[in-house]
Amino acid sequence: MVSFQIPLRGLRATTLGGYLSALGLLRILATQQDTTTRLRWADDLPVLTSASSIDELTTWLVSSYEPSPIVSPWNAGAGFTGNGKSVEAERILAQIEDSHDPRLAVLREAIAAGRKVVAEGRARGWAGESLWAKQHKQSVISLCRNTFPDEALPWIDVAAVLSGPEVHFNPVAGTGGNFGRQELSATYLQHLALVLGPKADHSHAAAWARAALTGAEDIPYRRGAVGQFDPGRAGGVLASIWGEPDKQGFVNPWRTILTCEGLLLFASAAVRRNAAKPGAAWPFSVHATPIGHPTASTGETAKGEIWAPLWERPANLAELEQLFGEGRARWAGAQAKDGLLFALAISALGVDRNLAAFRRFVIVERLGQNPIAIRATDVPVALRGEHTLLAEPYMWLTRLRRKDKIPAGVAALLRQCDQALFAAITGSDTTAMARFVIAFGHLHEAVARSGRLRQDIAPYQPRQARIWEPPPGIARQLELQLASALASLAETRTERAMPALRPLLTRVTRSRDRLVWADSPATGTELLGSTLAQALAQAHRLRLQTLKASPGDTEPPAAEFPAGQTAALPALESFVDGECDDELTANYLRGLMALSWSTSQPTPVHHGHALNPVLSVLLPFFATDPFRLVSTWGPDPVTFTATLRPRPDWIARLIAAGSAGVLDDALLRLQLAGCRPLVGRPPDRADAVAAHHTDGTRLAAALLMRVRTRDRTKALSAATATRPDKASPVTT
Repeated sequence: MVSFQIPLRGLRATTLGGYLSALGLLRILATQQDTTTRLRWADDLPVLTSASSIDELTTWLVSSYEPSPIVSPWNAGAGFTGNGKSVEAERILAQIEDSHDPRLAVLREAIAAGRKVVAEGRARGWAGESLWAKQHKQSVISLCRNTFPDEALPWIDVAAVLSGPEVHFNPVAGTGGNFGRQELSATYLQHLALVLGPKADHSHAAAWARAALTGAEDIPYRRGAVGQFDPGRAGGVLASIWGEPDKQGFVNPWRTILTCEGLLLFASAAVRRNAAKPGAAWPFSVHATPIGHPTASTGETAKGEIWAPLWERPANLAELEQLFGEGRARWAGAQAKDGLLFALAISALGVDRNLAAFRRFVIVERLGQNPIAIRATDVPVALRGEHTLLAEPYMWLTRLRRKDKIPAGVAALLRQCDQALFAAITGSDTTAMARFVIAFGHLHEAVARSGRLRQDIAPYQPRQARIWEPPPGIARQLELQLASALASLAETRTERAMPALRPLLTRVTRSRDRLVWADSPATGTELLGSTLAQALAQAHRLRLQTLKASPGDTEPPAAEFPAGQTAALPALESFVDGECDDELTANYLRGLMALSWSTSQPTPVHHGHALNPVLSVLLPFFATDPFRLVSTWGPDPVTFTATLRPRPDWIARLIAAGSAGVLDDALLRLQLAGCRPLVGRPPDRADAVAAHHTDGTRLAAALLMRVRTRDRTKALSAATATRPDKASPVTT
């Protein structure tokens, strides 16, 4: 049998209407013409696999298509009131009732059932306008479910879900089929009359059908309300998607018909069992998250989101009915309820893995209170490492988001976190994770400063420390390398979920086995760009004061942290020389400590200039292990071991008076340890110090970081007449 691959260029998924129309075409062809019909997506282009050619499909639509019964007696604008207020809707209903076209038989049956519902309502005393009042909506829809023919039930399941005395409306179908001033079932019937009714012009109907399938724009369309599904069809300077007839858009009747047919795949079904509450019971329909698209605004009312699945392998109707019937998008064991959770579900492969991507449409209220569907984001279905990193922070953000009366500053930072998290999860921005780190750090500190919030929200405490693998462009940032090295510092090699510097630099401290808020950082200095060096130096001073030798030790305790990433010499020197962005470093450090993250460190390219002489003298004193060295002073090499430790007051003196006095002490200690200094010998010591203008506070901050033993030995060799002992390999 001949099979045609037909690209449906007129039904592209660039709009929600185009997407639904492609589904609608597959649905009616598979149920009424050929069950082997299949559909796939090539990006946003639907490709139909059919036994019919494009000409045969066009002919079939005009001559054989049997429309689905879509009527809404619960809406006053659907034509059932009989009070003359919806003249066109009432006229179309009467026209279909008077028709003898066998293709409209099921539709006539549904209209008759709708008339009986109205009569029953009036018999119950819901006279006049009260029949369509809000308080009777649930009762009218319930009557429709009990009396409608089976073929008409899918539309009810699309439009509404009954939950006790409440009615929940699917945002993809407006308010039970109402879109502002447009009533969808009435629009559907009016457009059916244009192509199938007794007064239909079949030549126009065929031309419109071909244009809908092929995307041709060479025929005149009808003026009409394009509605929420295809807002781009509004035309003219004063055009509106909802306005008066002379200001409305250009409508192809077949697009409206196919869109409504496609909507029927969004009927609530098995997905209802997975939903947290009835309002989220429709497939791939979730509560709106006002982020992730260019026009997102905190002041804008969003009705909901539709995450339209796209697939690359041809699928038949039965497969799609199962896909939409399940509507699976699960994260952390529960069905996704909003856009952020849906993105997390995709990143964790909590969706059907035969899908290629999801196209996100956000339904927002604009032009008054009229809903329109805005295309927002495409998210490929793929396992993303960001999911593992962001799962725990998301839960902390959720607890904060649920609080009432969040201060404006905190709310703004929370929104920044959500935006960056969404961009990171969807892979739409390689800088998103870096922005999230910074925003989360600022937000965490803002909560710490809020007396009301900190009573209800505990500090963020992950189960374990994690490694973030930033993209190469960000990973090479000097500021991120320094911040990561500092944030990873820990007092033990086994417990690293709580960064050692966190209680020193932020308003978080440990009380027994949990984290609690503190009134201020232990250093008393806020971690800002302008105070970064001072805060780090004070943190180093406080740590040295707490170091105590173990019983039986003959040497003072090592000053270096026992665990954490090391900082490379070029990065350390750049920090000491003030060549990094302190504001960015502080921002990264604050966020990484709050999250308990560190990063992988790329190998830096050495800048090539001579090692800072003051740094080279002091670095060896903050090593953990003794040095195995060979003296190069004198005619015969001498092998020896040197254990170097700083004096407890060195950091305080560096902060208060600079490096000169500490350098004198260090040079003397080197000489006593057998390491003959090459720098700082009179009369050139003062010249060496003056030439580099080494800031004592920055030096004290830099000495806090872990450095590889190899680099400390390199610094020692640059400052003294020694070299490493090759018989005792230096660890890295």
